[in-house]
Amino acid sequence: PIVNEMRRQSQRMTQLVEDLLTLSRLEAQDTIDEDEVAMAPMLATLRREAEAVSQGRHAVTVEDLAGVDIRGSTRELHSAFSNLVANAIRYTPSGGRITVRFERAEGGGSVLSVSDTGYGIPEPHLARLTERFYRVSSSRTRETGGTGLGLAIVKHVLQLHQARLEIASEVGRGSTFSCHFGPARIIARADDPHDESHDQTPADEHA
Repeated sequence: PIVNEMRRQSQRMTQLVEDLLTLSRLEAQDTIDEDEVAMAPMLATLRREAEAVSQGRHAVTVEDLAGVDIRGSTRELHSAFSNLVANAIRYTPSGGRITVRFERAEGGGSVLSVSDTGYGIPEPHLARLTERFYRVSSSRTRETGGTGLGLAIVKHVLQLHQARLEIASEVGRGSTFSCHFGPARIIARADDPHDESHDQTPADEHA
C-alpha cells in the first residue's frame, strides 16, 4: 500500500509539473499554429481517451453534428478538449453518462460541448473555476487526482483561438462545458468517402 501511494503521489507531481509548464507556455504565446484541425479524428481520439479513463464505468457518447473543421492548433485544442473530458469522467460517479457533442452555432460558428451527469457545481463557484488551483472540493480533488490547472489551460487555449468557455451546472444533475468558436475559425470539412456515420468515426488511425 505504501508503494502504491508513493506511485500515486509521484504521478500526481509529474502531472502537476506538466500542467504548470503547459500553462506557462500558453501564457507566453501571442499566436498559435493555424492548422486545419480535422474534427472527425479529434472526436475519435476523445472517445478512445474517455473510454480508457472511464474503464467501462460510464456510458460515453460522441456526436459529430457540425460537419465542419476548425482552424487553429491541433495540439492545443486536443489539450483543452481532453481536459474537459477527463474532468467530466473524474467528477461523475460510476453509471453516469458523458456526452461530447460538436455542432454548429447561430451566426456561423460552432460549439464543442462536454456534458456529464455528475455531482454538479454550486452556482457561486462557477465564475472562479478557471482560476489556477481553484477547488470546489479539496477532498474530492484529492480522491480523483486533479491538479487544479485543467480549466485554466482550457481558458488560455480558447483565448488564443478567440473562443470562449461557457459553464452550466446544476448540483446533483451534472455540468456542461461548452467551447464556442466564432465563424472566422470555421472551415469546410473535406468529404470523407469512407464516413458512413457521424457517430462512428473511421479516422482513428490519423489521431
